[in-house]
Amino acid sequence: MTINLKPEQEKVLTDAIKSGLAHTTDEALDRALDALRDQIPRDDTPVDPSIAATARRLGTFGKRHGLSLGGLPIKELLRESRP
Repeated sequence: MTINLKPEQEKVLTDAIKSGLAHTTDEALDRALDALRDQIPRDDTPVDPSIAATARRLGTFGKRHGLSLGGLPIKELLRESRP
């Protein structure tokens, strides 16, 4: 596969290497793809209905009582609870 990067995308890769976040462009791209992979919904993993119901109740409770989960959305907590 051939990928053509925009100048600003290339700069991000170069900056990641210069800052020590990655040693090579391949490593920088792997880390970026890992971050994207973590955000892809896992449709093949069924969600336990009781967990989903609990998450909904927790979200409603938090809104009613002005509680925060440190900025972490319920959807993210639900995703993190999956194996």
